[in-house]
Amino acid sequence: MSSMISTDRVLKNYLGFGENDKLESDDFLEDIRKWCETRDAVTFAILLNSKTAIGTISMSRIHSRENSARVGYWIGSDYRSNGYCTTAFKLIVKEAAVMELAKLISTIAENNTHSRQIWENLGGSVTGEDKGRLSYELLCRQEQ
Repeated sequence: MSSMISTDRVLKNYLGFGENDKLESDDFLEDIRKWCETRDAVTFAILLNSKTAIGTISMSRIHSRENSARVGYWIGSDYRSNGYCTTAFKLIVKEAAVMELAKLISTIAENNTHSRQIWENLGGSVTGEDKGRLSYELLCRQEQ
C-alpha cells in the first residue's frame, strides 16, 4: 500500500504527503497503528482479489457517548468508481451492528459526490452543513 501511495499523485495529495515523500511499509503501518491508538479506532485494508491492498476504511472515536463511530476511507485513484468502497462500507456497517453501535457518522465535502453517493445509497442522511462540508449519519441495524 505504501508503494501505491508513493506513486499515486492524487491520493498522495489527498492524504497530505509531499510530492517527493517516499513511504516505507514499516513506517506506514506504524503510522496507522498510532493513528488507531490515539483515536480509539480500527482500520481495515480494502483488498482487491483478497491479495492487493488498494485502500483503507476505518471506524474511529468508537467509544463516544453517542454510541457511534466516525467512518473514513480512501482508495487508490486507479480503483475509484468500481464499487470497492461501497463493498467495504457495507462490511463496516455490519461490523458496527455487531459492536452494537447505534450509528455511523462522517463529514464529507459537499463536492465529494462519490462519497456522498455511497452514504446515501446505504441509507445515510445529511444531518448538518458547515462551510461546504456535510455531516452524515447512518443508523446501524442489527439483522433480526
